[in-house]
Amino acid sequence: MEIITTSIGIEMLLRWGHFLAGITWIGILYYFNFIQTEFFKEAEAGAKSDALQKLVPRALWWFRWGAMFTFLTGVGIMSMRGAGMPLDIYVGALLGTFMFLNVWLIIWPKQKIVIASATQVANGGEAIPEAASSLAVAGLASRTNTLFSIPMLFFMGASTHYAHPNASMVATLVAILVILLLEYNAARSSLEKFGFAKSLPAAGKMGPMASVAGVIHCGLALTVVLYVIIDML
Repeated sequence: MEIITTSIGIEMLLRWGHFLAGITWIGILYYFNFIQTEFFKEAEAGAKSDALQKLVPRALWWFRWGAMFTFLTGVGIMSMRGAGMPLDIYVGALLGTFMFLNVWLIIWPKQKIVIASATQVANGGEAIPEAASSLAVAGLASRTNTLFSIPMLFFMGASTHYAHPNASMVATLVAILVILLLEYNAARSSLEKFGFAKSLPAAGKMGPMASVAGVIHCGLALTVVLYVIIDML
């Protein structure tokens, strides 16, 4: 038992927790995007309503807490490792952080409205007016998380096995800019509550991410783009 009280042992436990929580989180993310969304496109109204009331809340519980523990264990690992880690880990961590924020600040709040609306309708009430727009906003954030997950997993693995320890500041800033622009597209509609969204460029487009094949191809393309930026600049 002595080993788990050392810094190496504690870091290993954090890594183990990071993997367990991350597999749970990303697995449910892929379930939502590749399976549930496609089922909902074809499901009858009654089946869809039943799933929204009974299945989706359970899946979202594991989804959001998987995200939380993945994020917290990741912060713990980086805190123990300190500065000086390769750029790959920071790119992966930035992608993962935006994914975590999308879950807790966009997807979960919007899905609560969708679930509440489905429950009201099932009980003979009226649909919540903003339910449709909430579903669209949550859907875009979820698709963006799927997009981010593909390069995120690559760079997390690359940080140990194929690192770029001496990447330039230009490469770092360009990579961050690309990620920020994509996150802005996902989060722009949620910025309206802060009162300055009207002055920002229009965004919030699903584009080619609307299909399963499209978001997978976009994720692979984003991985290549970020890799080339870091490797070539």
